[in-house]
Amino acid sequence: MTGGSGFIGIHLVDLLRNQNYTVLNLDIRAPIDDRNIDLWRNVSVIDIELLSKQILEFDPHYIVHLSATTTQDAKSLEDFEVNIQGTQNLVDVANNLPSLRKLIFASTQYVNNPGYPISEDLSKLVPYGTYGESKLVGEKIVRNSFLGASWIIIRPTTIWGPWHPILVSGLWKQISNGLYFHPRNDQSIKAYGYVENTAWQIEKLMRLENSLTDKETFYLADANLVQREWVESFVQRLRKRKMRKIPKTFLFFLSEFGEILCKVRIPFPLYRSRYRNLVTSNPSPLDKTLSVLGQVPVRVDDAVNRTCNWLEEKYPSKKQRL
Repeated sequence: MTGGSGFIGIHLVDLLRNQNYTVLNLDIRAPIDDRNIDLWRNVSVIDIELLSKQILEFDPHYIVHLSATTTQDAKSLEDFEVNIQGTQNLVDVANNLPSLRKLIFASTQYVNNPGYPISEDLSKLVPYGTYGESKLVGEKIVRNSFLGASWIIIRPTTIWGPWHPILVSGLWKQISNGLYFHPRNDQSIKAYGYVENTAWQIEKLMRLENSLTDKETFYLADANLVQREWVESFVQRLRKRKMRKIPKTFLFFLSEFGEILCKVRIPFPLYRSRYRNLVTSNPSPLDKTLSVLGQVPVRVDDAVNRTCNWLEEKYPSKKQRL
């Protein structure tokens, strides 16, 4: 596995180890929660010589490629060497593995802009930012360059749960501190996936017969949910009260103000693209995922409770100073 030290990776490594897989985690960072640190090797997917040496010695049956640069602030594909050249390096190494049964490449739902039609034809997708564009390039590398065993492309959606780096310092912090306001009359639908369920879905894709998964693309999520209801479940659990709402027009002007501040490098929590994402529906095509993999094991209410328990344990003060 590459990128097993990140948010999804630590949960997947934990699951695989508990199910008696032999796991090797190649990442430039140690695991963010210190679990399974003995399985970690400090290896970059850009370092083709070290990457090749580690993988060939391990001779894996499965590769899950999670390594990625995920910033939304980059202006050029040159900032995504990990996503492009790193994927090419991994595919080149994988083509020389005699025991490999399956390669799983983690892309993103942002290979297409929220609100735009989703197509099986990659040329018709409109990537969201250079990050989405870099992942679309990665998908094409897998499709065109991987010559060995079966491959699968996964597109994680809004994945959430313990150790999520952005939600901890963003949405959940604002809710905990009583600073969160939701757009009034919001009816947007989005795909959400609890991270333990995401790990479960990836592991199931690994062990399913190739005939069910080969050369297929799967969006990973529990379900398409009403965004308002998902957020409100955290407000009720963390604040024990109903969610406060304000008019969308006010939020729009606030985002325009934030856009100006961001251009002069003054941090502000709301800006134009974030506002658009907040009010735009972005459901994912989950029929194939749920048909092949079945319903996820952890229900939304249980997942919210587990996540909030983790937040309260890790940040025990009344106001979360994240």
